[in-house]
Amino acid sequence: MQKEEKLISIQPYFVLGSDDFCQHILIENGISHFFSFSNKSGQDITVPLLVDGCSNLIFEYKDNSLRTHLIGCTVEKRTFSVKKDAQYFGVRLQPSVTKFVKEYSPKEIIGNIIILDELESTKEFCKKMSEQKDFDSRMKTFLEEYSKFQEEDSDNTKANLFRQISDLIIQRKGIVKISELENLSGYSSRYINKIFENELGMSAKQLCNSVKFQFLLGDLNKGNMENLTSIASEYNFYDQAHFIHEFKEFTGKTPKEYANEVEKNKYIDKLKNI
Repeated sequence: MQKEEKLISIQPYFVLGSDDFCQHILIENGISHFFSFSNKSGQDITVPLLVDGCSNLIFEYKDNSLRTHLIGCTVEKRTFSVKKDAQYFGVRLQPSVTKFVKEYSPKEIIGNIIILDELESTKEFCKKMSEQKDFDSRMKTFLEEYSKFQEEDSDNTKANLFRQISDLIIQRKGIVKISELENLSGYSSRYINKIFENELGMSAKQLCNSVKFQFLLGDLNKGNMENLTSIASEYNFYDQAHFIHEFKEFTGKTPKEYANEVEKNKYIDKLKNI
C-alpha cells in the first residue's frame, strides 16, 4: 500500500529562531497544525520566510494586546519581525483559500502579510482569540470560529475540485507534471489553472514547485543530509548543479549551507510535539 503523504512542514526559521517551539499536528479540515514559540533573546529579531505553498496565521500576544498576522503563500523570500518578550501562537493552513478574509482576493493575499485585527470580517474573531491565555484554549477557540467559515464554503464545487487536485499534488510531493494532472483529474490544464488562480491565487505549477520545496526542506530539517546527491535525484532535479541553483533561489543558501545551519542550531531538538 502506498504511503499517504502529509504536508506538515513549517517555516523553519520560526523553529531555528526560538528555544521553545511546540506544535500540535492535526491534518484536518485544511489545518496542518498549531504551533507556538517566543522570542527570549532580549531584542526584536527578523526571521526569513522561505517559499511556501501554505498560509500561516500568527497571533502575536504582547503587553496584554493581540496583533494577528496572516502570512499568505510566500512566492519569494521575505522576512517577518519577531518581537522581544512576545508570545506567538500560530496556525498553519494547508494550500487553500483563507475564505474568512472577505476584503482581499486570493491573488491579493499571495506574498503579503495582512493584519487581520484591522479588517471588519475578522475583527470579532481576533477579539475572541485575544481573550485566550494558553495553547489549548487558543486552539479550541480557533477551531470553533474556523468551522463557521468552513460551513459557508462547503458546497462550493470549484473549491472542492481545487482541494482534490491540491491533495493530489501533495500525494506526489509536488513532483507531478500539469499534463499528469489533466489525465488524473479529467480537466484541461487551462481549467485547472483557472481554478487555482481563483481559489489560491497562484498556478498549479507554482504550487507544485512550492510543495516540492517544502517536502525537500522537511527532509533536510530531519537531518537527512548525508547524501545530497540522492535527495536531488529523488526530487527530480536534472543534476546537482540544478539542485543547488534552485535551492539557493528559494533560501539564499546552498543545500549544504542550509543543512549545516540546521545541524548547528539543533533543529530536531528544538521541535517539540504536544
